[in-house]
Amino acid sequence: MKRALMGIWRRMLRYAGPYGIAGVALLMAALLLASWIPHLQRQGQALRIAVAAKSATTPIPGSVSVARRMPVGEQVVEFVAAFPLLSQNPSDLDEVFQSARRRNVQLLRGEYQLKQEANAPLVIYTATFPVRTNYGSIKDFTADVLRALPNASMDELRMNRSASGSTELESVIRFSFVYRKP
Repeated sequence: MKRALMGIWRRMLRYAGPYGIAGVALLMAALLLASWIPHLQRQGQALRIAVAAKSATTPIPGSVSVARRMPVGEQVVEFVAAFPLLSQNPSDLDEVFQSARRRNVQLLRGEYQLKQEANAPLVIYTATFPVRTNYGSIKDFTADVLRALPNASMDELRMNRSASGSTELESVIRFSFVYRKP
């Protein structure tokens, strides 16, 4: 059997040469691919139909079937109403201090400032804390505060390392809390 196959291979090589054999192999591969294309097209069409049917029956999350048209003044009122009142500030600061305790961050002192403009419906309460701890604790602390208080933003995070081998960072963290006027 092995001798017979070697004999056929040698005759083909003498008759067609290496380029001829390669050409025949490529021709056979092309014919196989051409015969497979209609099957792939049918599968693709079936998938497109299935996706179209699924998307027609599945509602898009968060979509509203009827778009609301509101005057700009009502939009501003609705936007401002989403913020908590200024009276919630002590409980928000308490949440900041609880997050600091959970993450082993010591808030020894802080600078607090209330900013309000006469015509603006919102006030901004800023709290700045100098902190000395490791990076992981700072990251976890700020993430906790921002996750727990949707009306808070982190305006500044400055970190300095006193020595290259030190694991403690000297940091300044500034949070701003947005409230509506009472």
